[in-house]
Amino acid sequence: MTLEQWAAAGVVLGAILSALTLAVTVSRPLRRLARQNEEFRQDWYGVPARPGHDAVPGVPERLRRIEAELHPDGRGTLRNAVNDAERRLKHVESRLDDHLRARPGRTSGR
Repeated sequence: MTLEQWAAAGVVLGAILSALTLAVTVSRPLRRLARQNEEFRQDWYGVPARPGHDAVPGVPERLRRIEAELHPDGRGTLRNAVNDAERRLKHVESRLDDHLRARPGRTSGR
């Protein structure tokens, strides 16, 4: 092989190595971005049930469930429980006020 052929082979080999280095350098962040994108998509859309794992609902489904809990509808929702507790507290406060008014001459404390 002549010197010109060796030089040409060196240039080709350098170009190939440069292309491989660039591909590896660019592929790492792209793979990380693809993995993050997949994690986001699984969180947003949910994951169907598979052997050994329950289904994981997505964000829209979870938000619908939370919103359903906030509106009273006669079922055992969190909003209904809060409303019941507030109603009972007002009743107890009212009865306590009535009791204290019915006992004149008594001071608070003892």
